[in-house]
This record gives sequence, C-alpha cells and structure tokens, in this order.
Amino acid sequence: MGGVPSTPLSSQTQDTAEYLIGTFVGEKSFPLGSDFWQKLLELPFSLSWPSDRVEDACELFAKNNYYTRHLTKILIHLALCLQESISNSGSSASLNVKSLNAVYLSRVFLKYWIEHAKNEMTEELYLSLDENEAIPNKLSGDYKIENLVMRNVLSFIGTIAISPGTYVLHHELLDFLLVTMSTQLLAGPSPGPEDVNPFIDAIMGQDPSLVGQVVHTLLNNYMLRPHIPLNNATHSVFTGGSDQGVLQRVSSAAANLMLLPLTYLVSSSGDGSRSSLADISLHLLLILIHYRKRVVADDSLTDRSEDNASLDHMSKQITYFSENPFCKALENARDIEFDRTDIEGNAHNGPLVRLSFASLFDTLGMCLSDEASVLLLYSLIHGNSDFLEYVLVRTDLDTLMMPILETLYNASKRTPNHIYMLLIILLILSQDSSFNASIHKLILPTVPWYQERRLHQTSLGSLVVVILIRTVKYNLSKLRDVYLHTNCLATLANMAPHVHRLSAYASQRLVSLFDMLSRKYTKLSQMRDEKFSTGKGNVIEDSITDDMVLDFFNSRMDAHSMDGEWSVEKVLQVIITNCRSWRGDGMKMFTQLRFTYEQESHPEEFFIPYVWQLALSGCKFSFNPNMINLFPLDHPAENNDEEDGFEAGTEQHQSVDPSVRGIYLDP
Repeated sequence: MGGVPSTPLSSQTQDTAEYLIGTFVGEKSFPLGSDFWQKLLELPFSLSWPSDRVEDACELFAKNNYYTRHLTKILIHLALCLQESISNSGSSASLNVKSLNAVYLSRVFLKYWIEHAKNEMTEELYLSLDENEAIPNKLSGDYKIENLVMRNVLSFIGTIAISPGTYVLHHELLDFLLVTMSTQLLAGPSPGPEDVNPFIDAIMGQDPSLVGQVVHTLLNNYMLRPHIPLNNATHSVFTGGSDQGVLQRVSSAAANLMLLPLTYLVSSSGDGSRSSLADISLHLLLILIHYRKRVVADDSLTDRSEDNASLDHMSKQITYFSENPFCKALENARDIEFDRTDIEGNAHNGPLVRLSFASLFDTLGMCLSDEASVLLLYSLIHGNSDFLEYVLVRTDLDTLMMPILETLYNASKRTPNHIYMLLIILLILSQDSSFNASIHKLILPTVPWYQERRLHQTSLGSLVVVILIRTVKYNLSKLRDVYLHTNCLATLANMAPHVHRLSAYASQRLVSLFDMLSRKYTKLSQMRDEKFSTGKGNVIEDSITDDMVLDFFNSRMDAHSMDGEWSVEKVLQVIITNCRSWRGDGMKMFTQLRFTYEQESHPEEFFIPYVWQLALSGCKFSFNPNMINLFPLDHPAENNDEEDGFEAGTEQHQSVDPSVRGIYLDP
C-alpha cells in the first residue's frame, strides 16, 4: 500500500475517505492548523478495509511518522476535541464525532506500534512536534504530549456522564486507555526501573482529584452496568442516512487489529447482567490499582572517619516503588450513606471516593462467577478497612458467600488462581469472630446447586465447612498444592471456636476429613519410624505419642455392655458420665489457633501478570502473543479454542502459579 489508496485515481477527490486515510499515513506532513485535520475528523463515510490492508497502512504510517509527526498531531486534536466537549458538557454531537474519529485512529496505530516495538518505544513514537510548530495555547498545562492527552481523556471519563449520545465515545476512550497501558505486556513479570510505560506513567501523575473522579466513574460503570440501546447499534449521533461512524467503517473488516468489534457492544448471550462497558471498566481499574513503578534513587554516603583528611563521597543506588494514586483512591473509598470523616474527623491521605457500598456489595454478589470481580472483592476487603467492616456487619452475608461457595463447589471448571483468590477471601473474612458467629445463625432453606445430598434448613456456616472440606479432598486428588490446603485448614481453624449447631452432614464430613488426615499421618509416622529403625538398628520408643483422650474414652466404652447398637445419644451419655473422672495431667496445652492473611513483600509479581491475563481474556483484547513477556504463553497451535492464540488461564489441573505462593499465612 502506498501513500495513496489503490483505487483508481479518477474516482478520488480530496474529500473521499480513501484519500484522507491514504494522506494521513503517507509522506506529506500537514501542520496542526491545516484544514486537512478537520476534513479527516469530521467526514462521515463508510469504509471497509480487509485486515491485511489495515496492517499495511499501519506499517506505512510508522515509517512516515518520523517526518510527518501525524501521531502527535492527531493526539493533540483528540485532546482539543475532548477539552471542548468537556466545556460543552459532552452535548455537542459534532465534537463527539471528531473525538471518536481521533481516538479510534490513534488507538489503531498506537496498538500496532506497541505490538511491533523494537527499540526505545518512546523514541519510535516521536511524541513531539517539529521545532517550528507549537502546541495550541488552548491546551493549558503540561505540554508533554502523553500527559496532555491522558489528562483530557481522564477528564472526559471522570466528568461527562454516560448517555446514549456519549456511550460509544466513553467505550472508545476506555479501549484507548487499555491499548496505551498494554506496554506492560512487553516487560517481564517483575517491574524494573528500565521498563518503558509512557502513557500509564502519565496517568499516574495526574491530579489526585482527577484520579478520584476516574476511580468513581469506573466503579459506577461496574455497578450500573450500562448497555447501549439496541436501536443505537452504531454511534447514536450517526443514525440515519449516510451518517456512519468510524467503528462501523472498519470494525467488522479488521477485527483482528481492532480492540473491540462493535458487535460486542450488544451482547448476544442473552445475559442481561453482562455489559461490555462494565467489563472494560473493571479490567482497567484492576490494571490501574495494581500497577507498580520501580524508581532508582542515589543514596549518598559520606565517610566522616577521623583518619581521612578529606570527605569521600560514596554513592549507592537504591530502588523503591512510587506510590500508586489509584490504589490509594480505592483504599480511601467511603460509603456515601455513612462517611466516617464526618463523624470522627479522620483525615484522608490521597483522593477520596464516595459511592454506595450497598450497590457495590450487591453487584459483587451478582458477578462473583467472574474472576475479575473476585479480584476486585479481594482488593477491596484487603485494602479498604471500611468496606471490609461494611461486609462483616451485613446480615445477608449469603449474598457474597453463596456465589463464592458455588464457585468452589465447581472448582474443576475454574483456574487454580481463581480458587486460590476465593480461599484467601474466606480466610480474611474468617479472621473476624463476628463473621464466624453470624454464618452459623443464617439458615439456608435449600442449596439447589449442591448435588451430592439434599441440604435443607442448613446453616451457612455448615455449608462453608462442607465446601472447604470438599475443596481439600479435590486438591488432594487433582491440584495437590500445599498452599490451597493451608488456606482451607486455616479458615476452618479460625471458624472452630465459634461453631454452633453444626449440621449432621457437616459433622460427618469433618469426621471423614479427620479420619483421612489421621490415616495419612499414621502412615507417614510409620515410614519415619521404619527409617530410623533401619538406620540405627533399633526402634525408637515413643516416637509417636498416643492420643490419650481417645484411649481413655474408648476403654470406658468397651467396659459398658450394650444390648443392641450404640446410638448417638448413648455414646454422648457415656462421654458425659466419664468426663467427671477424666484427668488431663501431663497433656500438652495448645493455644487457640488463629491465622491471619498477609501479602508477601512483592505481590506485584503475581498481580500485574494476573490482571493482564484477565483483561486479555475478558475484554476480547487481542495482542501479538510473540511480543508478550509479562507471562508465559502456550504455543498458539495448542490453543485452538482461544482467540489469536491467547491462553486465557492456566491448565485446570495445574498447580497454582508460583508467584501466587508468595502470598502467605501468618499464624
């Protein structure tokens, strides 16, 4: 493909779509003030190019941008359009058209650049103007292009309400942000000081108040789950006649290069709870709050010893992670119905986000089958003490607990990381004694998804015990991961002092678990004794101390002659009677076990790759797999069911990702 399109020249005029796109990617440079930009951004046309032609256009654009700086210029025009739209409260249809065209073209070419980055990506993008050209005075503030664009994109997202007229523009801007942040995919799993993420670094440098607005909008999108009206399958400002927007022009023809085909905007699954805008808002939020930037600083050391006549200055490099304002904003989120600041006068360090915890709680309960929603719940209860407290005082804990338990029940259909995050959530909740007491008071009429046995009028606490034990046995037979065992048993240990009226079925499962573990323990102990016996020539006496309590009561049971079979009531009566003569002298006293959850020192090594895996899978965002260094990918030929060769998750029976294991328990 050359600087002009391949269609006959006689059929082209300066105002045709083919000519404008061909000129945009060609060799000729147009200044910022040229009317070419207005024609490119305002002209509604219908254009359908095959994917190979789109890629040729991107390749040509990357070659010529060094001379034309058209990427910088269209980004500046995007910032201008968005700034003007904000001043008009997003009500201008013509500005929305121009913004859509600018953000769409910018996204397509930026994505190509990131996927084909070779050397220093920032230098390859040439995010600057020639010396003889200046940024318009209308754009106030930092004139660094990435900062300028990100400030206006985030300002539009944070201040302009979603409506039928702005829905698609909001969606396109979120898609644009996802593309600009995909530079993380090029780096390794552990963030380093040499990583180049110009756009996401620009996002992190925005004003705290703007950060708070964006976090609020993304959470609202997730909770409200807006849908594009079915009668507005394209831009609402492009309905009727020949008014058609950029998305309609290219999306169906070049879906492999486009972030999100328009057809995905209208869900065909029939699931009313799914919303593509809610999905991408959630994934963007997770990427933002888990981003970490490693910074290098010089720590100057001065030798002040008396032996030295002069001062010797020694420099030592130290690295640290800069503060993430989006993570801080999520931690500072407060319930709009009850703001503790108003009562206790607490000062907040960072942006403050106020929203309805009730709506967030209900939405999470509805969406916890989705792995990204599980990660959001974890991020909230681990980082936001107010939200954790809100969850613990809710009387309808089954809203969250039932989908968590159902997902664990279907563990064979989930990824190990998904299971692990759910178990961590249960562990965090079980650290609170009121939670452990409350779940035994909440009675479930039925549990329709539990197939092995009919559960009627069972307590939520009994169901938790049953599911945790079932997870332990599943892990023994399939995953065989010690960290999953640790989490399950730690949660059961935290619950133990508060168990009340445990159901017969849950009690039977506990006995079954104890029997299984005791047999394994006995077998291992015998193997150890045999090893010592073989090595030293004699058996070490008393290497395993008998369980004195069982021996005492078993002997008392044997002393009673019974007519007929033992019943539960008869066994209990014998135990009660003989308790009076029991003496525990010489027995070792154990303190009450209580386990707490703590993140390891470098959680970013797990969470950054994890959130991008979820985004690539959940947002239908295709990315060149050969360029992904953030996490390992299987060979594309082995994943015929996945788009573009991307493996959405780990194998079902694979052990938990080693980086997850840095998240540990502290007894």
